[in-house]
Amino acid sequence: MLLVRGMAKPKINKTKKKKVKVDVSIKESKDDDLGKKYPKAKFQKISTERRQKIESVVKELVSEEAVPIVLYLIGKTRVSEFIIAGELDLEIHKARNLLYKLLEHNVLFFHRKKDKIKGWYICYWDFNEKIIPFLDDKIKVNKLTKLKERLEKESSSTFYMCKNACTRMDFEKAMEFNFKCPECGELMDEQNNVRTVEFLKERIQELHEEISK
Repeated sequence: MLLVRGMAKPKINKTKKKKVKVDVSIKESKDDDLGKKYPKAKFQKISTERRQKIESVVKELVSEEAVPIVLYLIGKTRVSEFIIAGELDLEIHKARNLLYKLLEHNVLFFHRKKDKIKGWYICYWDFNEKIIPFLDDKIKVNKLTKLKERLEKESSSTFYMCKNACTRMDFEKAMEFNFKCPECGELMDEQNNVRTVEFLKERIQELHEEISK
C-alpha cells in the first residue's frame, strides 16, 4: 500500500484481549478428607448422592463413628476385622463393637474362618449395600409416624412456658405446678405454637414426597 505524504496512516483496529481469571482451585471432596484422616486406608470414590444416603442411614441407626467403616468396605469383599481396625486406626475391641452394631441392622454381614496358625476364629466383613434404600425408607416412615403424633398433640393441646424457657408443658401438667416453672419459679404463660404446627406440617409433607419417590 502506497502512502502519500501528508496522509494519515490508516488506523489498525487492535482488539485488546481481556484477561479472564480462571478459578483453577478445586474444592476437596469428602473422599479426599477421608484419605487425609485415614492415610492407611483406600476408599472407593462414589457419587455424592450415594454417599449421603449411606451416611444418613448409618448415623441414624448406629453412629457417626461407624460411617468410615462402611465407606471403607465399599468395593471390597471379606475384609478381616483386624485389617479394618488397623487401616482405620481403631482399637480392635472398638472396631468389633461398631461392626456388630452394624450387623444388628443388617448393614454388614460376615464370614467366620478359623486361623490355621493361631487357632482362633477371625471374622471377614462385607457391606450389604442392597439394604440401604430399604432402611432409608424405614427410617423416614418411623420419623413420619412420630411427626404425625407430635402434630396431633401440638394441634389438640395448649402449652405453657416461663419467660426463661426452662421447661414446656401441656395444660394438665402446668396445673400440677400451679402454672409456676419448677426450675426458676416464674409464672408460665400460654405459648403460641402456630409456627411449631406449621413446621411439623411442612416436614410431614417433605417426608411424604421423599417416601413416594
